[in-house]
Amino acid sequence: MAETALGMATTLVGSALGVALSAAREKMGLLLGVQDDIRFISDELKMMQAFLRAADRARENIGVLKAYLELIRDLAYDIEDSLEEFMVFVKHKQLLSLRERHRIAVQIKTLKLRVQELSQRNKRYNATNLTPSTSSNVIGDTEFTRNFTALNVEESQLVGLDEPKKKLMELIGKLKEPKEHETSNAGPRVVSLDGMGGLGKTALAKKVFDSKDLSDMFGTRAWIKVPQSFDQKEIFKEMMKQLFGIESLKRLFKDHQGQEVTEAILAEYISRRLQETRYLIVLDDVWTIDAWNRIKVTFPYSGKDGSCVVVTTRNHTLAEYCISHPSHIHQPEFLGKEEARTLFLKKTKRSLDDLEKGDKTKGIVEKILHKCGGLPLAILTIGALLANKDTEEWESIYKQLPWDLATDPSLDALRRVVSLSYNHLPWHLKPCFLHLSIFPEDFEIERKHLVNRWVAEGLVADDTSTRTLEEVAENYFYELISRCMIQPSKLDNMGKVKTCRIHDIVHDIAVSISKQENYAFIHGEHTSNIATRVGIRHLSCVACRKLNIDMDLSCVRSLTVFSEPPELTSLQSKFKKLRILDLKNASFLASQQDIKYIGLLVHLKYLHFPLDSNIYTLPRSIGNLLGLQTLDIRKSKVATLPTEITKLHNLRRLQCSKSDNSSSSSGIKLPRGVGKLKELQVLEKVDIKRTSRKAIQELGELTQLRKIVVRGRGASKKKCKAFCKAVPKLSSLRSLNVSTKEIYSEIAEVLDMLVFFTSPLPSLERLKLTGRLQKIPTWVGKCEKLVEIDLKYCQLKELEALAELPNLVRLRLKKNALNAENLVFCKHGFPKLRILLILSHTEMALREVTFEQSTSPNMETINIVSCNLTTGINGINHLPKLKKISIRYGCLGKQDMLRKEVENHTNRPVLQMLEVSREIYIQS
Repeated sequence: MAETALGMATTLVGSALGVALSAAREKMGLLLGVQDDIRFISDELKMMQAFLRAADRARENIGVLKAYLELIRDLAYDIEDSLEEFMVFVKHKQLLSLRERHRIAVQIKTLKLRVQELSQRNKRYNATNLTPSTSSNVIGDTEFTRNFTALNVEESQLVGLDEPKKKLMELIGKLKEPKEHETSNAGPRVVSLDGMGGLGKTALAKKVFDSKDLSDMFGTRAWIKVPQSFDQKEIFKEMMKQLFGIESLKRLFKDHQGQEVTEAILAEYISRRLQETRYLIVLDDVWTIDAWNRIKVTFPYSGKDGSCVVVTTRNHTLAEYCISHPSHIHQPEFLGKEEARTLFLKKTKRSLDDLEKGDKTKGIVEKILHKCGGLPLAILTIGALLANKDTEEWESIYKQLPWDLATDPSLDALRRVVSLSYNHLPWHLKPCFLHLSIFPEDFEIERKHLVNRWVAEGLVADDTSTRTLEEVAENYFYELISRCMIQPSKLDNMGKVKTCRIHDIVHDIAVSISKQENYAFIHGEHTSNIATRVGIRHLSCVACRKLNIDMDLSCVRSLTVFSEPPELTSLQSKFKKLRILDLKNASFLASQQDIKYIGLLVHLKYLHFPLDSNIYTLPRSIGNLLGLQTLDIRKSKVATLPTEITKLHNLRRLQCSKSDNSSSSSGIKLPRGVGKLKELQVLEKVDIKRTSRKAIQELGELTQLRKIVVRGRGASKKKCKAFCKAVPKLSSLRSLNVSTKEIYSEIAEVLDMLVFFTSPLPSLERLKLTGRLQKIPTWVGKCEKLVEIDLKYCQLKELEALAELPNLVRLRLKKNALNAENLVFCKHGFPKLRILLILSHTEMALREVTFEQSTSPNMETINIVSCNLTTGINGINHLPKLKKISIRYGCLGKQDMLRKEVENHTNRPVLQMLEVSREIYIQS
């Protein structure tokens, strides 16, 4: 499809252009006689970039355009690879022979000729016709999808729509909003339905629209289909026909005979007529905020109460934009197991008795329903495919589904629904979405992991603002969620998405598109031998199969392993262009032998080893990886980083820690020269005791640092003082984690000397302190951006220093953090605190928790685990927004009083108690 090729080509040309501009500035190009060639290539890439942006709005000659875009894509890959090699040569010029220099020069001149030939080919074949238009394929896909959905409305109505219909009718049927929900802008109430394609938004809206109970409430109604690219005048004419009849449209044109009937005239007429009646308008499948803004001009600001506009969309951001109150969004849910099974049985014309005759049949039905993931359109489409097949064939059909989704005509509607969402993604999100095809089906993907990979892949555009590339990438991540391309899986306590999943059907489509674009190859149990495949750019090993040693791996940019080791040592020399080596989720522990030749992978930008790997030292050749951005080797046997690490000036994340069953430090000794790593944003874990005072002082030079994790057990006073002087210089620091207690050590050492800073940290948002403290440092109370605080083993007497923090949302008091009899949340204190955790204080003096009047007005959740609160929890009636109190294990006094306060609380919080006695609890 041309849209896919366009998105990939645009991203790759942008990435190649960045490398070309850097290469053009290098004087070494002059020495090799290629500086003019590189400048020519840079200029041509700028023109290609301009062409691609124009092509995004013009999709004529789709077949020829697709072929041309694929040529641009492949050329961009090769340009970036060659110029990256040139840049590596610039940095390692002493390592290359005269022969190598000649080879690189010839390579660049050849690229120039290929660029010239591509330009000539465009002229010969008239590959592009950049008149603004919309691809007939896109329009065809949209209409086909709508028609198919319409055919299945009656079937889908029978399953799982009764309750959603009731909720939607309640939203639409309200005559007037409560006063607190009214806004300064009048006009109709707007209700949004959002969710991924195929979820049944249109079916639900149609069932409600056709309901006689609701139709009697409105004087006029209209159901408007909104194409991805539409003519505003035609939309207004269709609205007039449905709302007021065809005759009213004819009269309007007759009244303006001899002059143009503009969009403004149509909008004014519709708005004026709608003021006279109560109306219901459904705008089905709205894609953009611009489309909504262009249509809503017809809705009058004043008129009869109770008029309503319903918007169905796949974009959650748009759904929020349209409405005036969060309660006006309705998100249809995926079908439950029973509902999905009922719909599947109906479509396949089978009974439950038929399918339960054999265990094999019963099992395959569950597999198919799991793949459908409760998506009604998937169940209907796959059910129709299986309806005329013998149940004995279902197993083989199920295994073939990922491939059939790309080719089988009977699955065309399902493929088009998902592809439509993909095609509508902005160009910068398409490669990010395709990148998800690298992960196995039904895999839980960590947000941070994905974001860092996108950055290393060059998929994230620098928006020239103050935001980091990682922050831009996070916006990409949440935009894909908003567009229903990925689904949140786990959230942290602050409501931020920690992990996501991709629906099985969407994943299959992503793999199919990825294969068409030659983007990624998934090396799994059912894949064929790939020795003959050329130009593989991304290789994902999802099953325990050996890689064919004869295959061409020279163009592979990323190797991701989810299985047993693919003989890394013998293959490393073949990955000449490798940028990403991701073993994070591999099912083996890397060994010292596995990284013996890591220095040969000079293009590496991302290197992630499995946790608990048996690696004892990093080779000095690590210094050859000058482009490395991420090095993650947590919980290994490495205790000291080599001096060569200080050559890696592009490092953004350095995450190394030691795994040991002794009481020794889990931190790493840093070398002198660490201050040269000016791009570093994340640094963990630093062993203050073993790191030299000079290296500790250099930490203050890392002005881009966002997060630092430190282990200070046994550190000298001089080193603690050096650390305290360095940290306040980190103006961008957002997360600070300091500990003097190791997992296997019996006692926590004094922490005060390590955190005795003379000034606050203005950007700090998260603070974690583990170790004994005489009191909370003064500077903590002045960090106005602090959102989360974790304290452990501190044995504090009070928390007054935290009470006035204006943005503190989460406070976690873990094992022995507090050693006072009564924890008091004072009047007017903790204004933003929502989440409180008190964990494992049975060894401490804590016996009571008290909330004074007007304290913690935003408190929502209180979790208390393994504490002996003999005097109870007092004053929860002073917490107006309290939603939940959870008390597990330990002892709690005044339980009856607490239950009574909960029962009488105006916000009706939930009280959960598990194994809580009225006597002192002794922790085993």
